[in-house]
Amino acid sequence: MKRFMSMKLLSIAMLLSVAGVVGFSKAHAAPMLMPVAGAQDSAASSAAGSWQLSFTDPQGTQRQATLQLQQDGLKISGTFQGQRGSGSVAGTMQGNQVSLTVKGRGGREMSFSGTLEGNKMSGTTALGSAWSAVRQ
Repeated sequence: MKRFMSMKLLSIAMLLSVAGVVGFSKAHAAPMLMPVAGAQDSAASSAAGSWQLSFTDPQGTQRQATLQLQQDGLKISGTFQGQRGSGSVAGTMQGNQVSLTVKGRGGREMSFSGTLEGNKMSGTTALGSAWSAVRQ
């Protein structure tokens, strides 16, 4: 109890402990940081890098492309290089949820949403077809 200047601080620490935000050491009555449920290492959920993308285009043809992605906070940007040309990529990342929009020649857009797990991403396009990508 020496570490707490008042009972008020002790009460706050105990409430945080019960809420799972802070662990509580009985030996020293000192708060210890504990991981919060759902918290992730930002490096683990980074979409930055080179990706090999597989998807089905609107005409039903299986396609391959390369994505070069950068990430700044929740914002994703980059380039797309496919069999039919190149374009820009813009998107967002929240936790392990990724959302990308590819803008190609002639103003065509294709949207991808899904999850990032390590060096793999997968999900569905706005048209409902499956896609996947592997970090190179």
